[in-house]
Amino acid sequence: MGEAMPALRVVVGEPDRVVRAKLRGVLHMGNGVFLVGEAGATQGLSDLVVRHRPRVAVVSAALRQAVGVEFALVVAALTRNRTQVVLVSEALDEELLGRALREGVGGFVHRESLFEEIVPAIRLVAAGNTFISSSMITRLRDRIAAVITGIDHQLAALTRREAEVLALVATGLSNAGIAEKLGIGTGTVRSHLARILTKLQATNRAHAVGIAYESGFITGGSHRQRARG
Repeated sequence: MGEAMPALRVVVGEPDRVVRAKLRGVLHMGNGVFLVGEAGATQGLSDLVVRHRPRVAVVSAALRQAVGVEFALVVAALTRNRTQVVLVSEALDEELLGRALREGVGGFVHRESLFEEIVPAIRLVAAGNTFISSSMITRLRDRIAAVITGIDHQLAALTRREAEVLALVATGLSNAGIAEKLGIGTGTVRSHLARILTKLQATNRAHAVGIAYESGFITGGSHRQRARG
């Protein structure tokens, strides 16, 4: 038998003591995740990130700096390529999602589904994938699907198919889900993703989605998409 994979080291930044306690219980259930520290304030979380260098930081959008900026975005900017960030939000806030993805946050979890989704979110984000809560995906999918059928604008050098794949990545779909949606093989999806990352000079899926939001290819309000055919 092969050696067991090491547990994913995680820190939590959450101002609500009760929520922290529940998260502690969920993350200590032998699921391959090891909680190395938790904090209820900005400075405490910053110290934990520096001290433990965790693979993933689970950060509440309610954990704010004095200037009112979501600390998750700051963590993502400071620790990109070292600590991945899962942002937890009370609201299905599309503007916050867009800003988070632009800053490199890998996961967006809605508070209502936090305890059901946090472990898969951590695993996917640690692997370099994007996780978006099912409730947010439902909110976004209809608008994104509506424009996928008529993409006629431009984003960098992406082809029409690459634009479709990127739009579906933004909904949180896996490679298999994208393949099923578009009627293509998973290997083809991987090839499209590789070309997308190269053309956008993106380090991973989350970064590519962030670029799409920043460029206006996808927006929190209208989800306009642009591709060069």
